[in-house]
Formats: sequence, C-alpha cells, structure tokens
Amino acid sequence: MKKNLLAVLISILSVSVSTAQWFNKTLTHNSLSRQYRVYVPAIYNPSNPASLVLALHGLGDNMTNFSGIGMNYIADTANIIVVIPQAVSDPFAGTAWNSGAGYLYYPNSTVNDADFLITLIDSISNTYSINQNRIYSCGFSMGGFMTNRLACEKTNRFSAIASVAGTIGSGLTTCSPLNKIPALHFHGTADQTVGYTVNNFGIPADSLVNFWRNYNNCSTTPVITNIPDTKNDGYTVDHYLYGSTAGNDVEFFKVYNAQHVWLGSANDINYTVEIWKFFNKHRTRVFSGVDEISLLNNKIGLFPNPASNTFRIESVLGESLIQKIEIVDYMGRTIKLIKFDSPASSIEININDICSGTYFVNIFDNQNIIAVKKLVLIN
Repeated sequence: MKKNLLAVLISILSVSVSTAQWFNKTLTHNSLSRQYRVYVPAIYNPSNPASLVLALHGLGDNMTNFSGIGMNYIADTANIIVVIPQAVSDPFAGTAWNSGAGYLYYPNSTVNDADFLITLIDSISNTYSINQNRIYSCGFSMGGFMTNRLACEKTNRFSAIASVAGTIGSGLTTCSPLNKIPALHFHGTADQTVGYTVNNFGIPADSLVNFWRNYNNCSTTPVITNIPDTKNDGYTVDHYLYGSTAGNDVEFFKVYNAQHVWLGSANDINYTVEIWKFFNKHRTRVFSGVDEISLLNNKIGLFPNPASNTFRIESVLGESLIQKIEIVDYMGRTIKLIKFDSPASSIEININDICSGTYFVNIFDNQNIIAVKKLVLIN
C-alpha cells in the first residue's frame, strides 16, 4: 500500500516537473524535415491563450545553443510559448536562413524559410492555445535579417519584431509590408561582422531604424535616454524612441564599443529582457490607416461608432460566433476583457468605466481572434 502511494506521488511530481520544459520536434515543409524547439511554461493553460515568441539563431548556430538567450525564464511568468527553429545547412555557409543577407553569395536562396516559419506558427497554433494577436519574432545576426524579412513579407502575422545585429539584407530588392509594425533594433558600434555603418550584407543600422521610422510614420525627433552605466563591461548604451500616435513605435539601442554580441545580465542592458518589454507593450496587431479589419470578411459589426456608455457587436448574418471581447488601448494594454460561457450572435458592452479615446476591440470565438475593430469612445 505504501509502495503504491509512493509510486503515485512520484508520478504526480514527475508530471508537475515536466510541465515546464523544452520539446525538440520536427516539421516537414517542402519535402525538408525541419527541426525546432518549443518551450511550454508551467503556467500554460489552454483556457488562457499564450503569447508566442519566435527566436531565430544566427549564421552557423543551432536551436539548442540559441535557447541560451533565456526567453524561457521570462516565459515562466509571462505565459509565453517560445519557439526556436533551426535553419537548414547551406553547403558553404553552415546553418543559414534565406534572409536576403549576403555578399555575392546568398545562402540557401532556394529554401522558402518565410513560408516555413509561418507554417510553423500555424502548426504551433494548432497544437497549443495561442493568442493570435500576440505573436512576435526576434533574431540575432542572420536571424535578425530573417526577422526583418518576415516583417517585410509576412507583416500581418506579427504584432512586433526585434532584431539584434541584423538589418534588411541586400538580396531583398523591395520591402513592402502589408501594414505598419512596431520594430526594435540593437546594434553595437564596433560590430565587425555586421558593420554598424558599412554593412556588407545589407543596409546599415541607422538606415534600418530610419526605414521603419518612416514607414510607421513615427516622430522624426527621438526621445533619447542614456542607459545608466552600472556594469564594468566597456560598453555604454543610448536608447532612441521614435513615437507613433498609432502605436507603431520604433526603438533602437545603440551600444557603443560593442561588437557582434548578445548582451545579457552581466551588461547594462539585457537584450532578452528588453525585447520582451517591447513586445509586451504591443499586444495587438495595429492595422494603421484602416478603420476596420475583419478576419471573417466583415461578418462582424460594431455600432454605434463613435460610442458612449455602450456599444453593440453583432454577427451580421446572425451566426453565433462571439465568445470573448478584448478592448485594447494604443499602448497595447488590455483595458477590458469579457468572456461568455457560450458563443453569441449579438453582445452589448457597457463602457461607462472607460475613458474617452480611441481603442481596438478584438473579437474572439472560443479561441482565436476573428475580427479587429477600431472604436472611438466619447464618455
């Protein structure tokens, strides 16, 4: 009897410990077997959709080594599923993304990595409960180039991006995002691999920042903050914030004397921490210049708009689609979250407790976002 009880306790403890862990998996894409790692935090609960952070390693690196950036530690308290895919090995360059970065030679130019990464996100979303409005990509070096390529070509799947020592590759002749997207960049002024001012593989660091600033219609005058120099690491850091009234901010950490490195807890800033702080401010895809974007061909209506006191959300065809409503401000903060026991075709929302302003209303079925509406509130 005691032996059986002990076995049960060991089993329970084993399950508890294993709830937060890395999983190594494969996915077949375009006849290639692709490897990736997934970290699922202990706090993950399908009833509370998690954020997803895609983290892309540099040239010649691998998914196991890049797991060391520490995003999983943040995931344990922030409810993030971390996905670290591995690039295909190029005959001359080692593991490399088809990122558009190159000089005379462009590694893995026939591999459709952009499509693979979106397919991977879809696969993860089918396996786990993912908030489709909180999907992000970050990367180092060639992974940074690949992240910027995703922002150029697959913008609508991401709420924000962050790149470290990787810009827009010289092999990309155009960058035409579907919509504006918040962007964060880190670059060392002494980087001799991906040069700060003379970048042999793509555009310089300042040009990248200016591209996203211009595209997002950000302020031309940044707010500059000197990061306290508290660590004896030989680096100093300036932070540039280019604000956007629509929430599509561009931020830049210029690290003086830093070479081609990912800074961590031993430095004045921790790149992983700063990346998540930036992502966490941008909790919804912002469709700038478009008043309403419906993911179900405008089957969902919101009226009146502008509104005061209350507004109504309806399924135009009378279908019972609506099961959760999230009201989000331009800083990405959730102002109000309402869940319903069963899907409804019409919902009236009381907004007496919300200040006047412009908000986004994210409309969900039982799991996924099905429509995004811009709401002007006059109270």
